[in-house]
Amino acid sequence: MDYSKLVLLTPKNDEESLQIVKIAEAAGIPLLVSTQPHGAKLELEKDLVERVREVNQEATTIVIVEIPGVKEEEALRSAGFEVEVIDHHRYAELDRMQTKSSLEQFLVKFEINDNRLAELGFEAEMVRGVGIIDRGFLWVLRAEVPDKELAKRMRDYYRGLTVELGKENKDVDAVAAEAWALREVVNDVLIVRTEREDVPFRAAISFLVADNYDAPPATIVVEGKRRISVQESNHAPELFAAYGGFMFGGELCWGIQATTERALPEVAEIVARLS
Repeated sequence: MDYSKLVLLTPKNDEESLQIVKIAEAAGIPLLVSTQPHGAKLELEKDLVERVREVNQEATTIVIVEIPGVKEEEALRSAGFEVEVIDHHRYAELDRMQTKSSLEQFLVKFEINDNRLAELGFEAEMVRGVGIIDRGFLWVLRAEVPDKELAKRMRDYYRGLTVELGKENKDVDAVAAEAWALREVVNDVLIVRTEREDVPFRAAISFLVADNYDAPPATIVVEGKRRISVQESNHAPELFAAYGGFMFGGELCWGIQATTERALPEVAEIVARLS
């Protein structure tokens, strides 16, 4: 595929996007990495046209990974760019849910198959594992990869990305273990909390849940006063309708981040909706 007329704009704020960045760098794809954390918005990408031009003066196409902004996308089109979106989430007033993860879509879009991944120095099965876990967490991995040894290697690889993302937070496992020991179950809803907002906590909890349950329970993950996530619940669309935020992991997961205008909903209120 000819990359000479495009720029890939992507965050590097989770395991999936980190994997995309690594592959793009190895493949020589013109790359603009956003510094935004979870909840990235295109309106916050300042001087975007100038930055795109700095990456690739010849760019006529911008491929944007998980940084929504319809108004800003239209502005880019008005500036002469073709804009393509890679995403699999549902946001307030914007539905970009897809059956494939963003990593899986990226590989298709940029025509990077298993042989090409090997040429670039990646083990294709490990990359595939990242896409599966991001799309449906460890429950889908369990269903799609019956080989337990291979699934474990995929999990370990994914966790390696987690550690790389949080190099300054090497105590994430200890934080998760402490929170897990204090977990609650209310009306069959698992609740795990931490006051720490500087560690990749939800991912670590997802592994602990998968290790301790044969079937996925509805789970609320509370990360200080910054973010609440609900995983594996058919009520996720209801929570999205009630509070906004965003949906991920198909139709079963929902999350919301606090803003200056909006505090997080009470956990008890969420439990009531899940019960």
